[in-house]
Amino acid sequence: RWCTSMASSSSHSSPPQPESERLAGLPPEYFLPLEDFDAVGHMLQCLPEEGLGESYLAAQLDQTQDVLEEINSKLSARVMRSYGAFVHGMAQVQQLKSDLVLTAIQCRAARKHLSRVETGTVNPGLNILARLRRKRALAELLSMVDGLRALTSESDELCRLLGVAKPPPPPPPADGQGP
Repeated sequence: RWCTSMASSSSHSSPPQPESERLAGLPPEYFLPLEDFDAVGHMLQCLPEEGLGESYLAAQLDQTQDVLEEINSKLSARVMRSYGAFVHGMAQVQQLKSDLVLTAIQCRAARKHLSRVETGTVNPGLNILARLRRKRALAELLSMVDGLRALTSESDELCRLLGVAKPPPPPPPADGQGP
């Protein structure tokens, strides 16, 4: 177990171990999330029954410090390796932000332009369509009136030829509207 290896070794009495040996000597529990592993509790469980003295505590402290330094150096190296990607990612985020601002400005301008086009083209076009519909309806009414005039003229001619008096026109409707 790791407890015994830490108790038996000291950084003062032996040459420093390579980083892979120091990290490989740690139990897998040390790499669990903080919520799942209590390092202090683990160390307390690993205290020896006898021989708990200043030299043991100094060895524990030295070894723990070495492991912490090793982990810190690996973490620093990983952060430095990722720094270029981080800077590149931040540049992309900044470029995206600039692009979004430009797009928002273009959208606003396009909405204003569409509003002007609608006012200048669509509304007059709708007015023209309304006029054409009214013109078509009036043309149909005019055609009907012309047909009624022709019928009236033919009726008058028929009455004249037959020698019959023209019938009186029908009385206007009481509400003032047509039939």
